[in-house]
Amino acid sequence: MQIALDPHEVQRQVELAFSLEAIIPKEGCTSRYEDVGPKQRFEYFLFSALNAGRYFCELAERITKAQGQPRVFYDLAYAAMMDSQRTRGGKIVNYGLLEAMFPVVVARYALPGGRERATELVADVLKATSKEDVHCLSEMRRVVYTRSDKEFKRSFPFHEEGGNVFEHYQYHRGIAHEVSRLFVEELMCGMPLATLIYETIRGSDGALAERVERGFATARRRSKLPCGALADHTAVALFLMIADDPKRQVIE
Repeated sequence: MQIALDPHEVQRQVELAFSLEAIIPKEGCTSRYEDVGPKQRFEYFLFSALNAGRYFCELAERITKAQGQPRVFYDLAYAAMMDSQRTRGGKIVNYGLLEAMFPVVVARYALPGGRERATELVADVLKATSKEDVHCLSEMRRVVYTRSDKEFKRSFPFHEEGGNVFEHYQYHRGIAHEVSRLFVEELMCGMPLATLIYETIRGSDGALAERVERGFATARRRSKLPCGALADHTAVALFLMIADDPKRQVIE
């Protein structure tokens, strides 16, 4: 399989997905009309979306150079998270978003069949990662948890078990709190929630915001994940929609 990507186009697709997710109103989530809390301001999400884009450009460059999945790429996720606060204050708000989006972009553009079934292939991406990826992902979690207001996160036992990210998740879900366990199980099992939201957006009528809210509401009824985590899966769905037809007008 010959892979020739336009890295700046991949960056544009991801930035659009991140930005649209933050802008579009969804119950229980920050949007351009409402902040759900003083530490979850709309500006934080928008700045984070734009600050992260360059690392997806570099991811696309690595995919092209490797002609497939790069040996390591979670170092880019870590860098994107740490850079997300550039030129803004406030807390890190995109940890889960980056944890979900990086393997999806790899699946979409680096694996055979990724254009048709990217979410299904995420588990294959996770299994092909390296011990170095495990270290970078663990460091992402350590940074976010040690800065948390919640005592159970600050006291979480950080670990780097597993020779790849899939094995790491297998261990992590056995000791993690419920939200984290449910989140990683989504990634390990083909991201059914992101797929549901994507199919709802693509298969229903109305303005984009209406279709996104419909998909988000459907996912809420199917899952115990909190709204913020479902927003991460919504961003994945938006990325896949944009990547399907990059020239299509998503906003009339």
